[in-house]
Amino acid sequence: MKITLEIDEQGNVHGLYTDAIDLFAIGQVTNVRKASNVEFNESKQVWEVTSLNGIVLFSHKNRETAIDWEIDNFSPGGKYYDS
Repeated sequence: MKITLEIDEQGNVHGLYTDAIDLFAIGQVTNVRKASNVEFNESKQVWEVTSLNGIVLFSHKNRETAIDWEIDNFSPGGKYYDS
């Protein structure tokens, strides 16, 4: 799993939250927002990454592949990254 963090000029860290890095060890965690959903579509038999308004952005039969896509696209530098 690739983890990308962005540090702004004020020293604030931005990125897609993960338990792989103990963010609490480097300071207070604030402004945590949901970025997307990864859910199984039973009728299509695929995992779907959807926007918060329900638009399917990516789908794959493998859940880990869908999560990796979510991480790549919602992390700093990704297509759907929103600081």
